[in-house]
Amino acid sequence: MTDVRLDHVSKRFGSIQALDDVSLHVAHQEFFCVLGPPGAGKTTLLRSIIGLEHPDAGTVEIGGHDVTGSEPGKRSVGIVFQNLALYPDKTVAKNLGFPLRQQSPRPSAAERDARVREIARLLRIEPLLNRRPAHLSGGERQRVAIGRALVRLHDVYLFDEPLSALDALLRVEMRAELKHLQRNLEKTLIYVTHDHVEAMSLADRICVLAGGRVQQVTSPQEIYRRPANKLVAWTIGSPPINLIEMNVVENDGQLSLDHAEIRIGSLPDGTLDPLRALMGSGATLGVRPEAVMLGRDAGDSRLACRVIAVEPLGPETIVDLELHGQVIKALTPPGVAYRPDERLPVAFDLGTAHIFGGDGATVYSADGDQSLVLHVGAPPNE
Repeated sequence: MTDVRLDHVSKRFGSIQALDDVSLHVAHQEFFCVLGPPGAGKTTLLRSIIGLEHPDAGTVEIGGHDVTGSEPGKRSVGIVFQNLALYPDKTVAKNLGFPLRQQSPRPSAAERDARVREIARLLRIEPLLNRRPAHLSGGERQRVAIGRALVRLHDVYLFDEPLSALDALLRVEMRAELKHLQRNLEKTLIYVTHDHVEAMSLADRICVLAGGRVQQVTSPQEIYRRPANKLVAWTIGSPPINLIEMNVVENDGQLSLDHAEIRIGSLPDGTLDPLRALMGSGATLGVRPEAVMLGRDAGDSRLACRVIAVEPLGPETIVDLELHGQVIKALTPPGVAYRPDERLPVAFDLGTAHIFGGDGATVYSADGDQSLVLHVGAPPNE
């Protein structure tokens, strides 16, 4: 059983706190993704696991053994870096076999050849074994780089944004390859990325990291439906969630959230005390673009917004709208015929909405609960 555990790990570089009291447990044979923006501490986390960085505080365990002070070669961890760094003068076969020449004890030539062919079959690059990197496509070079990490048998494999240099179509192709690969390897994989689509499509669980701190660790479905805070909600989804600043008000003992011409009422009991504490400072309503309904889909909504721009993307269209001086985005089916400056009826599906407190923590996630009610005042004049 090869799991990975970080217990209160911190790492500082001068004035920069790269990791701040990070505790994680990655289960045996889990595909675990670490998601976060540049500078979140993702690469430092990987380098601490493999042993290229030693924490200032905390411990790292692999397979139940404390490896905090161990050298990289004693950790049975393989890594694929962002920079593929293939040897341009060597064939694919020799690139794949090179790590085996550094292994101790060194396998025989026949054993090396057998292992190279096994990995080539797994990654479906057997026909490429006699080619050099310059004669490979971007996706083929990526497979070779992954194969070079896999050719030596390790308990854990780390991937540091391995697809970031590929174009969009190749990234889609390689995501499917990596998912297939993990099922066949039956190993523990830790995958770092800034791309939420990669994380959502690949991971058994996702850790959202920001500012060196763990924000949330859970399944892709749960992180989308119940984000721990505003930052996590913003990180997951494309286009990002619409965040609408609201005032917490109380009339006749009833709390509501007000923003210009809209009011959110019928707040669930569990939100009342946290929101009452925000009186005078406000809260944030989070509505995902796919929960913004336009035109006929908005029914008899009295809320009207001006179209700023229409972004056709093929299978879907993004419509940018002005809501009382703020831009919000709606995700609609393809082929909509809306025009800039057109005014459209707009409604929100509040069954998927979130309410965040002043510190960004989630006060409420609807997750199918339809108790929130949107009240609309008179639409602004044309």
